[in-house]
Amino acid sequence: MTVERGPTAEAPALLPTVAQATSTLMASWPALDERRIGGWRLGFAEGFTRRANSVWMLGPAEDTQLALGAVEDAYRVRGLPSQFLATEAADPRDVAALEAFGYSPTLTGRILCRSLGGEAPAGLEGAAGGDPVAVTQAGPELPPDWLDAWLSWSDRRLARDRRLAPLILSSGASSFLGVRQEGTLVALARVTVIDGTGVIDCLVTQSAHRGRGHGRLLLHHAQQEAAQRGATSCLAMVVESNAVSRRLFHRACLLYTSDAADELDGV
Repeated sequence: MTVERGPTAEAPALLPTVAQATSTLMASWPALDERRIGGWRLGFAEGFTRRANSVWMLGPAEDTQLALGAVEDAYRVRGLPSQFLATEAADPRDVAALEAFGYSPTLTGRILCRSLGGEAPAGLEGAAGGDPVAVTQAGPELPPDWLDAWLSWSDRRLARDRRLAPLILSSGASSFLGVRQEGTLVALARVTVIDGTGVIDCLVTQSAHRGRGHGRLLLHHAQQEAAQRGATSCLAMVVESNAVSRRLFHRACLLYTSDAADELDGV
């Protein structure tokens, strides 16, 4: 996989490596149980989110065929599909073997990152159209109304979602940001700082309030919050096919750092 940087990207030394970014992403959204098979890390969280229930291919497996059999058994007994996240550290032969065994790419992600050493993006103090809004911040306790909104807007309505979400979202020292209009929560995001790197996720806007600049406002404040908590860089993982999210992150000066993970799902 290649490394790309935006035209105004900061010095590479200020940005995490792909391995560091991958480790930070896993720590910010941890599985509730895990196993190791060679360089593969198997995560399990009762099926709550793909990110916490995948095999992160952090390095080569000693025997791909035996490892794949162990993976499929481990997920089968838990009633889960076996799915893989292949990082730059993955052995290309392992990835090729997965495809030979009938796995195919279903999602392609990209890690976006920027150094926080320069000036923060300017001109983001209000939403588009002059709507009066306020950005609120809470943490480390997960606010109940924030959780309710995230579950609803993300279409996570199963009983297990409400039970498992707090276990993952509250696993680190996170800040929960929200945009409120006339006191009503209309957009939200989470930022978690781990080993000097901020991770932005859970960015979502209520459907009736999209296109008003709330996402850019949250990204701006998330980067400020990460910097205030000692982070020297900030990153997010964005699905390649989500053009809206990619444009949003680029406009907020969250720049390319590298290809992230090709997600392989069983066919």
